[in-house]
Amino acid sequence: MIVLLLNPPTRDKKKFIREGRCTQEQGFWATLWPPVSLATIGAVLEQDDHQVVLIDCPARGMGWDELLQSIARLNPGCVLWSTGTPTITTDLSLAAEIKKISPSAHTAVFGTHVTVLDTASLEHTPELDIVIRHEPELTVRELVQSLQEGKGLEDVAGITYRDREGALHRNPDRPFLENLDLLPFPAWHHVQVADYRLPLKSRPFLIVAPQRGCPFQCSFCTCQTYYGRRLRQRSVNSVLDEMEYDRERFRVRDFFFWAETFVIDRQYVSRLCTGICDRRMDISWTCNSRVDTVTEELLHHMAAAGCWMISFGIESADQGVLDRAEKGIKVEQVRAAVEAARKAGIKTAGHFILGLPGDTLQSLEKTICFAQSLDLDIAQFYCCVPFPGSRLYDQACSEGWISTDDFSCFTQRGAVMHLPTVTPSAVMHARAQAYRSFYGRPRAWYRIGTLLADGSLSGIWQAVRNFLR
Repeated sequence: MIVLLLNPPTRDKKKFIREGRCTQEQGFWATLWPPVSLATIGAVLEQDDHQVVLIDCPARGMGWDELLQSIARLNPGCVLWSTGTPTITTDLSLAAEIKKISPSAHTAVFGTHVTVLDTASLEHTPELDIVIRHEPELTVRELVQSLQEGKGLEDVAGITYRDREGALHRNPDRPFLENLDLLPFPAWHHVQVADYRLPLKSRPFLIVAPQRGCPFQCSFCTCQTYYGRRLRQRSVNSVLDEMEYDRERFRVRDFFFWAETFVIDRQYVSRLCTGICDRRMDISWTCNSRVDTVTEELLHHMAAAGCWMISFGIESADQGVLDRAEKGIKVEQVRAAVEAARKAGIKTAGHFILGLPGDTLQSLEKTICFAQSLDLDIAQFYCCVPFPGSRLYDQACSEGWISTDDFSCFTQRGAVMHLPTVTPSAVMHARAQAYRSFYGRPRAWYRIGTLLADGSLSGIWQAVRNFLR
């Protein structure tokens, strides 16, 4: 069976990342991430001798017409694509286009949005056959095998599907995979690795996923919808072997450790860093972290192993807002973490969410000023969005805070919640002010300039262009 895996285009030619909890438009960082879920699914299917074609339309600059021509030419038995909340309407509309040119093709989607709103997605889109819920790899393996053998789908755990008579069925959830070492390395040979380049530095990079799951309770996050609450880790040797394979096969030495919170288990991260040093791998990498999980000693170890930037989820400078979001950190821990990373020689990126429940005009201004006071190299400011799959979405629906059912408005560039304490327009104004204030300082652009030491000057122009959008 030919299985076509897609990161689909949008009707308006915007480029979106659709990966687990992250469904956002290409923005200030001016980069697209390699589609690790699609590439891993592809590797799993190749183990079973299926013919796999993977097309990342945003990365290739492929629009709807060209994509549909490719589908007609391939005549796949199954088409599976990633989805995101902001693009969900056009994502689902692809099913009708596929059925027009390849009526026998099975259409299937995955992602956090459709995991939560699975039945609604199928009801909305008669041409859509199957929704894969939660982490997709093993569910897709069993699904494709059943389709190829002409079996019914009633025993495939983790899917919601439409039978031949049009009735909808929701099968039981599939347990999360316990031994992540059983998954093959992502099939990056199906993409053009050169399409994915580090922001500012403009060097090709790949994603490595060392772990899945997040035990923290942040109300605005959807990561547990995709990978669950419990931390599951690959063996350190498996991660090291994958990076060595990628270096040899794809000539890539830059990596992004893709994890809900990479620095949860300090001992695991320390062992990984020791392995990188012992193997003398000569790689460069970035990761994300909470501010309350790093130590100065660990950061120095990470720097010695090639970590050059770490991203912190800071969210707000108001302790009451953080507590209400169940972030579980203290404001004073933010400054300590940023300073510790700076001492270790690691660049820092801070991520802030404006318009969280409890935010006021005063707390928004406090967060903007706090961002400027930190010794950050990069700052990103988002409007708080109640994405389906988060507890915030359930709260916003029950409280009547959402005034639209148009999911295309659910982008982190705009606010959709009418909170009792602050309006959407005030949040969007604060976001614009935050960017102007942070990047209106010569110090900020000097810091960005230091990131270009081994990159191209075109990177700074790309940053300016995206900042002005």
